[in-house]
Amino acid sequence: MALLATVLTGLVSGCIVPTGTPVFVDLRAGDFWSGKGQLLEVSPDQQRCRVAVRDRALFVRTFWTRCSSVHNRHER
Repeated sequence: MALLATVLTGLVSGCIVPTGTPVFVDLRAGDFWSGKGQLLEVSPDQQRCRVAVRDRALFVRTFWTRCSSVHNRHER
C-alpha cells in the first residue's frame, strides 16, 4: 500500500526516477550532443532535477532543469 501511495504521489508531482538512473533529457532543457545523461538529484518538491549530460563539445555539464524534461531511459 505504501508503494502504491509513493508511485501515485510521484506521478502527480513529477519525477519518480531514482537518483543515479540513466535518463534522457529532452531538447527543452538545452542543446546537447545526445540527450543521454544521468539523474544526480531531485529537489524536495520533485519539480526540479539535477542531471549530468554531455554538451556538443563532449564535456559533461551538470545543471538543474524541470523534471518534466527528464525521462527514464531503458538500456537494451
